[in-house]
Amino acid sequence: MKRELIREKTMQLVYQMDVSGDFDYKHHQLVEETEDVLKEPQARELLEALAAHIEEIDAKLGENIRGWTVERLPRIDLAILRVALCEMLYIDAVPNGVAINEAVNLAKKYGEDKSYAFINSVLGKINREIDHE
Repeated sequence: MKRELIREKTMQLVYQMDVSGDFDYKHHQLVEETEDVLKEPQARELLEALAAHIEEIDAKLGENIRGWTVERLPRIDLAILRVALCEMLYIDAVPNGVAINEAVNLAKKYGEDKSYAFINSVLGKINREIDHE
């Protein structure tokens, strides 16, 4: 399975987990298509990192979204941001630029008209912070 498709299916699962309020993917009843993505190490690594660091990820997002709160973000944008930021902070195999680019592509596909620009802006700002640490 291609990395982009794994990321897309993982983002969809993150969206479902957000709606349910439970970020442990093992607690969810999954459709066959989602079960297939969980066979991929990339997806499991990302979901486990997300579950372990969801508070830190949301706090970092909250610090970098001017005029918004994490709770007010459109759920699909939030899922995309969480996946990308998790990759940027906790998955060494994914370069930050790739995580940002893939998030923008997902936002163009699933988000509202301006979602991709917002997501690019937020992740770019966080990436500049990471580079200065």
